[in-house]
Amino acid sequence: MAKDEPPSVSRDLEVLRRKLCLLLDSFQSNKKVVAFMKSPVGRYLDRHPFLALAVLMFVTMSAIPVGFFLLIVVLTSLGALMGAILLEGPCHRSMPTPTVSWL
Repeated sequence: MAKDEPPSVSRDLEVLRRKLCLLLDSFQSNKKVVAFMKSPVGRYLDRHPFLALAVLMFVTMSAIPVGFFLLIVVLTSLGALMGAILLEGPCHRSMPTPTVSWL
């Protein structure tokens, strides 16, 4: 830290650092995280942090387009279903069956 910072800034940074350390400790002591880190995939990603970061970024960045795609699929399906019910449903009841007679 720089010497020209007021004492309140350095105290706030120290409090923030403590909170961050507590958050990281709670993540690292989680049973699921410990079990994952003991697995072969977890050990591999622990030895290759850049790959772990790349996988994490890929998953988080691809979640938004996939979510939008699924939302469009659901809305299109609902629209098609409502169109089939509202537009096609009454036509079958009100139309008589055509008869063909050959002379």
